[in-house]
Amino acid sequence: MMAAKHRRGEEERPAKNKKNASSHKDNTSSKTHKQEEDKRPSMVVVLVCALCMGVVHSVHVATMFENDRHFSHLSNLEREMTFRTEMGLYYSYYKSIVSADSFLLGLNRLIHNNLTEFPDVINTLQRFNLYPEVVLGGTYRIFNAVTTWLGVEMRECWQVSRGRGLSPVVSCEGLGDPVYWYLAGVWLSAGLTAALLFLHGTLLSGDLMGGFLTIICFFFNHGEATRVQWTPPLRESFGFPWSVALNVAVTQVLRAPRPVWTQPLLVGTLSLIYLLCWQFAQFTTVAVLGIVYALYAVGVVPALPMLLVLLGTSYGFLNNVVLQFGNSLLVSSPLAGCLLGVLLLYLFLEPIFQHLPFPTNTLAQLSFLFVSCAACKIELSRIFGVEDDAHILNILRGKFTNYSDFHTLLYTCSPEFDMLPPESIQRLNETLLLPVVGLVILAVLDHTLGRVHSNMLRRLEEDGETPPGVWSGVDPGVLFNVILLAFYGVMAGLIMRLKLFLTPQLCIVASLLACKKYWRLIERREVHVAVLAVLVSGMCVRGLKNISEQHSIQGEYSNPELEELVEWVQTETHQDAVFAGPMSTMANVLLSTQRPIVNHPHYEHAGLRERTKKVYSIFSRRSAQSVYETLLSMRVNYVVLEESWCMRKSRPGCGMADIWDVEEPQNRHKPSLCPRLFHRNAAPFHRVFANDVFVVLQVPSRYVEIPPPRYHSA
Repeated sequence: MMAAKHRRGEEERPAKNKKNASSHKDNTSSKTHKQEEDKRPSMVVVLVCALCMGVVHSVHVATMFENDRHFSHLSNLEREMTFRTEMGLYYSYYKSIVSADSFLLGLNRLIHNNLTEFPDVINTLQRFNLYPEVVLGGTYRIFNAVTTWLGVEMRECWQVSRGRGLSPVVSCEGLGDPVYWYLAGVWLSAGLTAALLFLHGTLLSGDLMGGFLTIICFFFNHGEATRVQWTPPLRESFGFPWSVALNVAVTQVLRAPRPVWTQPLLVGTLSLIYLLCWQFAQFTTVAVLGIVYALYAVGVVPALPMLLVLLGTSYGFLNNVVLQFGNSLLVSSPLAGCLLGVLLLYLFLEPIFQHLPFPTNTLAQLSFLFVSCAACKIELSRIFGVEDDAHILNILRGKFTNYSDFHTLLYTCSPEFDMLPPESIQRLNETLLLPVVGLVILAVLDHTLGRVHSNMLRRLEEDGETPPGVWSGVDPGVLFNVILLAFYGVMAGLIMRLKLFLTPQLCIVASLLACKKYWRLIERREVHVAVLAVLVSGMCVRGLKNISEQHSIQGEYSNPELEELVEWVQTETHQDAVFAGPMSTMANVLLSTQRPIVNHPHYEHAGLRERTKKVYSIFSRRSAQSVYETLLSMRVNYVVLEESWCMRKSRPGCGMADIWDVEEPQNRHKPSLCPRLFHRNAAPFHRVFANDVFVVLQVPSRYVEIPPPRYHSA
């Protein structure tokens, strides 16, 4: 281990006969560091500014959401209908807690849920990341009880005339209404995101101007940075601010001159909250841990900060496993493999690598970092028999090869999972964000390489060889964020939806424009501020137009076909009638009617993927009898067909029949089943409901005589 310490640049022994010179340099360095600390803005001022940015962003997204849907004038049913796909699924669990007779009874419904994957009873707290809904549901019940006890009315209701032959509805607005309490939680989370971005930019650059640069870039590129204003209940709405908070904490741990015990506790707590809020959090947390260890391996970061991050992440991971009742996706995740792999590498393999000459030892360490993490992840999946994340590897295979299967195509045919489009890059260029960040990265590389080169020359003059300490004076926090930006860039390039990580990180790195040490050519601060002002003026040309375009979006939600379907289900079917159909529609059926469903939009489970594939056989070219037998075996009573799933396709090869052709090429010559069931003969099913968008087919039992169905047509 002595060799490890020697290689990592810990200046443990002064150069021979040069103790006085070394002492003088250390004193000078301390004075310089002290001067830089003195120039940093007051933390009180930073926090006040961050709070203001958070409030502005909360109002910003809430206003856009209202403008888009005229949400305040919708009925409760219409509001629920706006939450399609996963949004409706997650909101249904919040509704369960709010509408239950007691909080504990609502929580028990989540733990013993028999509606989401009928006939199975599942623990939704284990399967899904529902703690945001648990917290919001619990706090709403407390708030409602207190306001009721005080006799304070916290909502206002009125009747809204909808026109177009639709009946009037009663609409309520205010925190006393459950949906507005839920949305307030989302907007609070969005405000936290902006506040943390401002804080991160300020701390990273060491200047208040860096924080303002970050938040200006974030607002100017808002459409490329977040979609919280259009899809509030998604996991990213609650999870992303904690991703930023975790990166802030790790950056400060890497920079801290004297690590303290509170740092791993902070990292662990933030990791825990992040992992609880979002199933995708494990993948970016892996990147954070991997980058920190890589910086340690090359000597940028000492051992102790790396171990503190490892300890904190392990603490958050283990507590999350407990709180999610041993979530199978988590216990066999890349994060579990990475934590175990890094620990084994540090304890057992690293002492062996230190006997190798530099830089062979570093290259071996980085290589085994990947190998050990991958091996541990594969072994954990084998031990626990979990294949919940197998589809992710298949999606990546599909990006680089001709590989495709049913589940992969369901993802890749969606625009959100396609490659990052050139239009996104163009929009980031128009606001000057990409050129600015490119300039910053060049400046960081120049400064870093310059410090390394000067340190090497100095050490060669002192010792006659290249000893450790070449990274002295290099900011590990900046390197961590630049490398993390590169990782986010790769993620967004492969999956467009993940640009929600890339764009905010671009804004954070842009804050380094305000960091004086990377721009030594600009000696006077007044000149530096003037240059930044000119640059921001250039960003305003397109940035202000982007903000104006977002606020100019005006709409009013209306979906009479879906409303008609939901009302028919509520009035014409039994409470225990079991439904199947498109994932997005099933979420609305569960949310608004509380009918049992057999499939839903949460696709991160191997068993659920197979269930959905069976249900989606109704969109294939199989015979109607074959599909009937499949649905009957799943104990389905009604199957919902949606016109867009039967007829249309987003692009060539992405129609449902085309996707099934990949699975069953032998049926290519046969006609698609769904159009026939939708428009013509529905046998052996019974068509019991139809309008322009939806058709409901009853799945009759082969053993019981079914009376003539009550048929409804729009």
